[in-house]
Amino acid sequence: MRVLTRTQLLRYVQDKHALFDAAAARGNPFACSAWVLNFIAQVAADDWHYYVAEDPSQDEGCLVLYSERRSPHRRFALTNYYASLYTPLLGAAVDREASLTAIAADLTRSRPACAAIDLAPLAPEDDDTTALQRAFVSQGWYVKRYFRFGNWHLPCADLSFADYMRARESRVRHTWSRKVKKFSKPDGLARIRIVTAPDEIEAAMDAYEQVYAQSWKPPEPYPEFIRHWARVCAENGWLRLGLASVADVPIAAQFWFTMQRRAYIFKLAYAQDYAHWSAGTVLTAQLIEHSLEQDRVTAIDYLSGDDPYKQAWMSRRRERIGLIACNLGNPRGALIAAYEYAGALRRRWRHPGVDPTAAPDLV
Repeated sequence: MRVLTRTQLLRYVQDKHALFDAAAARGNPFACSAWVLNFIAQVAADDWHYYVAEDPSQDEGCLVLYSERRSPHRRFALTNYYASLYTPLLGAAVDREASLTAIAADLTRSRPACAAIDLAPLAPEDDDTTALQRAFVSQGWYVKRYFRFGNWHLPCADLSFADYMRARESRVRHTWSRKVKKFSKPDGLARIRIVTAPDEIEAAMDAYEQVYAQSWKPPEPYPEFIRHWARVCAENGWLRLGLASVADVPIAAQFWFTMQRRAYIFKLAYAQDYAHWSAGTVLTAQLIEHSLEQDRVTAIDYLSGDDPYKQAWMSRRRERIGLIACNLGNPRGALIAAYEYAGALRRRWRHPGVDPTAAPDLV
């Protein structure tokens, strides 16, 4: 177990960038070294404690965790609401289940003692998630799954934009058809553009922030995180920043990025005073068309949440869960396990049809 300062963790990620980027190539963009470095630089606090739990038999298996100074016995996945997926970092050639068991053993004997770990958000369909749960159970930990959020997405390999739109609800098609004509009028008052180039990013992010400030959304707690991630995406060719404007006034913005032929809808907003333009509908369709016809993506992902509009644009829903692992060999861990287990029993009693991810699980 490595216990690192924030500065040491930055160096660790830089040194191990290939391991992080390999996890991103497997379908988790929030594991890539560029994302993690930006998170550490802009979000992670100096007074957090940082841990790297490793498989001592080889250097291609680890979990990166943190704890807050006020509760060092509880550790969390190094992520927050900006990321919609967390995955263990495992090299392609390793025995994944054996490596996760070794990592769980490293956490069990770690000092300072670890009482509980919260790992989220995880993909329940991923074999690593099940293996991670088994790994902790094998070391004498209590493990409970719990629901985090729904995730709407669109498998779209070789799908044309025309075929995609034909499959949408009539309400979406008709709104898009009417509003795109309004944006296409020859007076040129309304226009849409998709920014991808590094030399345009600062002005484009100024426009994005202007729209965001006039939207229904609360102030961004880490605005520099968003702007710097846009810079990183532009430099790597990932950025798809859509901007809709009327008479050169930005009225809607959507921050997408595309990696490994997958498009991720990261941030979106529209100015409430211009809601009658339905610029969000036009902008979403334009970015989907760009993703399908130019980027030739195999999937489009709306990331976190069950907002109704996401269902209108996407075709499938899956869930993201969390794992709470409690160390039964630690007094605090046993107490947390008892609390979690009692809560799960109450939930099952009150709601007999509750999702099984929230059911007690001592295995």
